[in-house]
Amino acid sequence: MESHSPMTRLMARHLGGFILAFHDVSPERFAGLVECLGPIRPVHLGELVQRATRRKSNAGLFAITVDDGVGDTVRGLSKVLEAKGWPATFYLPTQYVETGEGMAFQWWRKLEPLLPRDVVHKHGRRMQTLWWTRPPREYLPLTMDLVQGLLESGVERTALEPPKPITWSEVAALGKSDLIRFESHAVTHTAMSALTKEQVSFELEHSREVITQHTGRECRHLAYPFGSDESIGVVAPSIARRYYDSATTMTLGRADGADPWRLPRIPLYEGTSTPKARLKLLLHCFAFHSGEAHPRAMTTAEPG
Repeated sequence: MESHSPMTRLMARHLGGFILAFHDVSPERFAGLVECLGPIRPVHLGELVQRATRRKSNAGLFAITVDDGVGDTVRGLSKVLEAKGWPATFYLPTQYVETGEGMAFQWWRKLEPLLPRDVVHKHGRRMQTLWWTRPPREYLPLTMDLVQGLLESGVERTALEPPKPITWSEVAALGKSDLIRFESHAVTHTAMSALTKEQVSFELEHSREVITQHTGRECRHLAYPFGSDESIGVVAPSIARRYYDSATTMTLGRADGADPWRLPRIPLYEGTSTPKARLKLLLHCFAFHSGEAHPRAMTTAEPG
């Protein structure tokens, strides 16, 4: 049986205290990726963070997080969570939910397959750098110019529009579940390093207040937009301490022993195979003893 294979026995003995990060993933792939980690079991992010900050072992435990608040993703994964009894956290960029207007990186992902290869080659890497380090005014106009160019060439707008977000009414209904939590992904999903101190404070405080209002539960956890060191910067973590119990990044590593306001995560994607998911966890989250201090998280971040 799978639960008694050498790999799962190794994982059960030496893994735990980590946070998974998902984005746009199908319910079927999501279920398969989480199930392949058994007998390690998911717990609420708040429980994992609380145990870690109190220096209690999280051996055999992990938390599930899902970024961006895409409507179809939240609905589909919520059904899996309820059916399986798995707790999870959805991080919401509140402006996206409020307005329904897609974010620049979502537009780009729709554009990229339809653009000429030379245009993608010219702008693709530059776009990512801009998302991670600069305010939207420096990349959104170019993005929308490319949208307009494709529309004028005959591409239907429905082929270009980003996915619609979850609605606040759905958030309120889903948030009544004991398994599902909604937390902050800031307001505009802008790199914190591109904002002033006052802007960062607004993004973190306002998103917390809005989510608390719509869920009836205090919003206590944050995921930094994009999550790399260069997109987080040096100011945001100190401000996050004022408003949140934790803040997650896209740095690879274990949560146990890490700074609660710079928590690493392990991202898994639609194309991540079961063996690759297990190998990724073993490479980045392996501990020889469940109670020992954990190594510093790796500084390499994956896009989020």
